[in-house]
Amino acid sequence: MNRLVPFSVVAIVAVAPSVGHAAATLRMTVSTDQAEVGEGIRIELSAMSEGDEPNSPRLRTPPGFSVQGPTVGTSHNFSISNGHFQHQRGINAAWIVVGTRPGRYTIGPAVVQVGGKSQQSETATVEIVAPGTMPKRPRRIPQDPFDPFSQMPRIPGFPNFPTMPNLDDLENQLKESVPEVPPDYRVEHAPEQMAFLRATASPTEVVVGQQVTLRVYAYGGNGSYEEVGASEPSRPDFLSQAIIDSSYRQPLYMIEIDGSRWMAVKLREIALFPLHAGDLTIGPMTMGFRGAGYPENSAMQGLVRSSKELHITVREPPIAGRPPGYELGNVGAYGLSSAVEPRSVVAGDAVAVTIRLEGTGNVPHDVKIPEQKGVEWLDPSINDAVGDHDGVVGGSRTFRYVVRLDEPGTHDLGEVTLPFYDPRSKRYEIARTQLGSVEVKPGRAPAATASAAPAASAKSDGPLEDLGAPRKTLGAPTATPRHFMDSKGFFGLLAGGPLAVVALGGLAELGGRLRRRMAARERSLSAASRRALSDARAAAAAGDNAAVAAAVERALYTSIEDKLGLKARAVLRSDLAAKLEKAGAEPALSKDVVELLDACDRLRFASAGASEATSAIDRVAKVLARLPRASRASAPEQTE
Repeated sequence: MNRLVPFSVVAIVAVAPSVGHAAATLRMTVSTDQAEVGEGIRIELSAMSEGDEPNSPRLRTPPGFSVQGPTVGTSHNFSISNGHFQHQRGINAAWIVVGTRPGRYTIGPAVVQVGGKSQQSETATVEIVAPGTMPKRPRRIPQDPFDPFSQMPRIPGFPNFPTMPNLDDLENQLKESVPEVPPDYRVEHAPEQMAFLRATASPTEVVVGQQVTLRVYAYGGNGSYEEVGASEPSRPDFLSQAIIDSSYRQPLYMIEIDGSRWMAVKLREIALFPLHAGDLTIGPMTMGFRGAGYPENSAMQGLVRSSKELHITVREPPIAGRPPGYELGNVGAYGLSSAVEPRSVVAGDAVAVTIRLEGTGNVPHDVKIPEQKGVEWLDPSINDAVGDHDGVVGGSRTFRYVVRLDEPGTHDLGEVTLPFYDPRSKRYEIARTQLGSVEVKPGRAPAATASAAPAASAKSDGPLEDLGAPRKTLGAPTATPRHFMDSKGFFGLLAGGPLAVVALGGLAELGGRLRRRMAARERSLSAASRRALSDARAAAAAGDNAAVAAAVERALYTSIEDKLGLKARAVLRSDLAAKLEKAGAEPALSKDVVELLDACDRLRFASAGASEATSAIDRVAKVLARLPRASRASAPEQTE
């Protein structure tokens, strides 16, 4: 029933000024400390300050309460005490809160910003009881917060009495202090009676990847209402990011339409980024207006209204002037910066490369890194800081790479680039950052393995040293001692040694070749493709769809380069099928490759489930199995 409880019972909560030049006095009032479920309780806040003017009022409520408002007006107080002139200025804010279940709750505090600092009131306690529990109270029409003098009787003038301020002038001054209705809320005529929804999208003609801002407004002509049973507008052809996802914290405006007063509030504001060209559709949003002045179409659904369907014309950025490496959807204004640490390493060690991409638009998920011999870039870790500012999506994305350097010398890591299309200037730009040079020192020399030849223990006497000493008397010759070298098996052993060395050397060389071949195989393109496919499965298990899309693309591009000799990442998507067929792939397979890459874009940008990630992994596995291996003669030439 959502009745508004009048100010018959008032709880007053005040807070003393805070310390500092921006101190303010806050006073919060509640219309009652007891209400039934569905009854509105009016909360008012007065914030006055002698310094900076308070702004940005907010009200903290417990779960289970719906909140409408605030409506905000400004106020000024002037006083002279002991010759000292005092001027206070501030704001008056009002909310309507509705409890949805019985219980005892704490409302507040109300918070305002004064001089860049937050100040808050105390809290109030209210009790919500079941419907029909409290005695019937006379129902009064609440005072219009934009017309506080609407129920006040006029004070008659008295002769010879000091002139009183003109109440009409005071009323006009107070109305002038009410916040002006933003232009985007205004409409000339109401398309439906009692209530209607209105959706707008701007701009309506964009390029793929350019932001379209969808805004949906609600207008009620029969007093206050709350949003119930809302269904979001469908947008399957867009990547979306919510800017405003609820009406409960949005300001409420009084607007005159066709001579009557309507209460207007912004329901949603969503940044949309089209994924492809064509006449794209944004579906209607449906919402129920629930309140005392709105008949319900069905129980608990309120008066149901829907916005109109919207159409956006989307085209691709122009072909003329498109730089190499541009990826469809990179639209906005971006800048790149980088840092490399350390600048001197030993061969085989790694450096840390940090690349920061920032700007406005749908911030891309990757950049173009340089490729060169002896420099290996490992997959990056990515940190996101993307949000919106005044309705424009932007922010930064930081990529942290580990880069291995294997060859000694001074290596210029080159330049990181990101081609993009700027819709404001309607031309292509390239964001760049130079990484600079890294000095790679040779690794440590291996320890010496050859042993020094042993020194001779005695001076050699030549080949006759075994004849013995000269004989001094005649007689039979002495028996010559038999040596091991005189045996028949000596020569067999002598020949076996070199043969054993040759055999062991051959076995060692064979083992080394097997180890090198296995290591090369692990570093090969096919191994990289298998690792990327494994990474995709791990990312799918973790629920990271963007990582699944990146790993599937990496597996596909690496396998195409391995089997067909084509660096497909550098080929425009529109030319890829023809390039694949020229490299030796069948037309049906080429079409499947392009469709799979499109599916990865949708998986990365759209809100997809686990089944779509698993489907992408299964599809890429089948495509990799069907890729033929082109001969060296038929492989296309690549331009480095």
